[in-house]
Amino acid sequence: MTRPFLPRLVLPAVAFCGLLAAGGAWAQQAPAPEAGIEAGTVLTLSEAAEVLRAPDEVRATLRVEARGASAAAVQAQVNGAMAGALEQARAVQGVQASTGGYWTGRNEEKRDWTATQALILRGTEPAPLLDLAGKLQAQGLAMGGLDWMLSRPLEVEARKEAGRMAIEALRQRAEAVAAQLGLRVARLSKLQVEVASQPMPRMRVAMMAARQEAAPPPVSAPEAVPVSATASGEFLLRP
Repeated sequence: MTRPFLPRLVLPAVAFCGLLAAGGAWAQQAPAPEAGIEAGTVLTLSEAAEVLRAPDEVRATLRVEARGASAAAVQAQVNGAMAGALEQARAVQGVQASTGGYWTGRNEEKRDWTATQALILRGTEPAPLLDLAGKLQAQGLAMGGLDWMLSRPLEVEARKEAGRMAIEALRQRAEAVAAQLGLRVARLSKLQVEVASQPMPRMRVAMMAARQEAAPPPVSAPEAVPVSATASGEFLLRP
């Protein structure tokens, strides 16, 4: 036996009002259903929400780099400089220090070697971290990136809030569409919530700092971090 057609009303949030105003016949009552199949109109909607949170964690990425005639010599320079930088960083309260990628390569044209390794500093208090970064720049480390981000607890809270707002917007939109059609929302048959990951820190490359006795620390002014969520659902509408 042929299964009855259940009309699906797919409504972009912006375009739907125009369809109703123009008298578009996208919604129609389904024919009498077979046993076990619900009668009604299926409405598919998607809504998005976004929250802004002030970042509470700063991250600086510096680079130790050395060039020379032999691989052993440049690697020894990098190893020594990194050991000293790590020792300084771990002595600063509130700063977490870790090492990043290590790379060594040969420049065939110049017939010399280059070695480099990243040092990553993280902290929730910007003043000691930025002061340390300035001192390391004065010692010859290059600043590869300086960015603000949300700590894990704050990001989790923001994701929950964005998801809750998207679901509420979806519910309100479904009820508004049903009322425009002279129907009511009988039930929610499907729901999907997607929360976007926190934007990755933007890396801004800088040239190697010249060695000097003193250098002002880098300056950083944070901006709010957006956290967004999208809720999609299918609603069954009935008279």
